[in-house]
Amino acid sequence: MRFLLSIILTCLCGSLSAKERLVLLAGGLSKEGISTQVQSLINKVDGAKVLQITPKSIAIEFDSAKVTEAALKKTLTASGLTITGQKALFKIKGLVCSSCSNILTSLLAKEKGVIYVNSISHLNGKADISFDPKETTQTKIEAAVNTTRYQVVKTLPPKSPS
Repeated sequence: MRFLLSIILTCLCGSLSAKERLVLLAGGLSKEGISTQVQSLINKVDGAKVLQITPKSIAIEFDSAKVTEAALKKTLTASGLTITGQKALFKIKGLVCSSCSNILTSLLAKEKGVIYVNSISHLNGKADISFDPKETTQTKIEAAVNTTRYQVVKTLPPKSPS
C-alpha cells in the first residue's frame, strides 16, 4: 500500500512541476566542442536539460520552480556564448487568410526588439517570432498583437530549433 501511495505521489508531484521551454539564439555555438561543453553545463543545473543544439540556437527545458530563465542565460554567457535573441510562439485568433498573416508579419517586423518574424500562418493560427530579450519581451509582443484585430489566445512553448 505504501509503495502504491509513493508511486501516486511521485506521479502527481512530477506532473505539477512547472516545465517550461526556452529557445535562445546564440553566437558561438558553431565553435568546435562548444556544444558538448554547453550541454554538459546546462544538464548539471538542477531542473534543466538541453533538448537540442544547432549552430545558431539552443533549446532548453527547465523546471521554473528549481531554476530561472536568468540563471540559465547567465550559465550560457559564462560558458562563452553570446545570447543574440530568443524565440516565442503564439496561438493567434483572427487569422483567416494569407493577407491577415502578411499584415501581422509587417506590423510585428516593425516592433522594437523583434529580430525576425519566422512565420505567421493563417492555416494553424501560429506566429513564430525571434526577438532581442534586451529590447522587448514576449508580453510586449503579445500586447502588440492584441492592439490589432488579431488576439493572442495562448503563448505556446517554443518548438525546438531545426
